[in-house]
Amino acid sequence: PFFFNDTATTEIYTLSLHDALPIYTVDRQGSNVYATVSKGYRAGGYNIQMFSDILQSELTANASGAMGGDYDVPHTDADYERVNKTITYKPEESWNYELGAHLNLFSGMLHADFAAYYMTIRNQQLSVMAGDYGFGRMMVNAGRSRSFGFEAALRGSAVDNRLSWAATYAFTRATFTEYSETDDGNRVDYKGNSIPFVPAHTLSLRADMRFPISRAAARAIVVGADLTAQGRTYWDEANTASQPFYALLGLHAGVQCGNATLRLWCRNVTNTRYATFAFSSSASGSELWFAQRGNPIQIGRAHV
Repeated sequence: PFFFNDTATTEIYTLSLHDALPIYTVDRQGSNVYATVSKGYRAGGYNIQMFSDILQSELTANASGAMGGDYDVPHTDADYERVNKTITYKPEESWNYELGAHLNLFSGMLHADFAAYYMTIRNQQLSVMAGDYGFGRMMVNAGRSRSFGFEAALRGSAVDNRLSWAATYAFTRATFTEYSETDDGNRVDYKGNSIPFVPAHTLSLRADMRFPISRAAARAIVVGADLTAQGRTYWDEANTASQPFYALLGLHAGVQCGNATLRLWCRNVTNTRYATFAFSSSASGSELWFAQRGNPIQIGRAHV
C-alpha cells in the first residue's frame, strides 16, 4: 500500500514452472509437499510527476538570469544524465524458489501449511521521496536484492467443532546485495541493509468459541479474540528509522440467529501507538520525517 507509480499502468508478469515440477502426496488425507520455481517481471516506466518539479527547480535556480530577457538555461552532460535518471526507471526482474507442504492431520481436525522461499531481484523498484526536486514521490531502481524466509500456518477445531482457531507466522530477511547512490558528492553504499517497508516478522492469532443457545444449529453466541503483529520495519534505505515490532489485540462477540448475526467488536484494545508509514524529505533544506499513525482503539458493531 505504500508504493505508488506515476505511470498509467503497471503490469507484473510471472512465468511459473509449478506445473512442471512434481507434487508428492504423502497420505490419504490429501497431504502433500511441493516445489515451485518462477520468473517474475515488472515493467519499467517514467516518473511523470517529476517533470514539473524539475522545471520548477530550474526556474528557481536561474531566476536572476531570466529577469533580463531571453535566457538559455545552461546544462552539462551531467545535468542531462541526472534528469534522465530521475524521470525513468528500469524493469524489475526476479527469480523465485519455494519449497513447502500442506498437511491434513488428525482426520482433518488440524491443517498445517509450511513454506520456505528464496528470491533474487534485479533492478528492484523502490518508491522514494524526491529530495532534490521537491516533495514528490518517484520510482528508482535499487540494483540487486535478495529475500528469504519461511511461513507457517495452522488452523483447526476442537470441542465438538465449537472452538475454531488459527495461527500464522512468517519471517522475512530482505536485503540489498548491490545498491549505492551519490549524496553531495559522497558515495553511499546500502549493501547489506534491509529493504524498506518489509516487516521482518508477521504474526496472527485467532480463536472463536461458539455457545449454542437452543437446539437449532443456527442459534448461538460467538465470542472470540484475535491478535495481529508485525515488525521490525525500516522506512529508508539507510535503515536510520524504523517501526519496532508491535501487536494489536482485538475482541469480538456476536449473536447468531438464523441467517442474521449481530456482532460487536473492539480493535486495538490496548490502544497501541504505531506508525503505518513514514518517510523523510530534505526539500526544505533540512531533513524532516513525516509519519502516519495507526488507528487507535476502535469500537463498533456489524449486522450481517
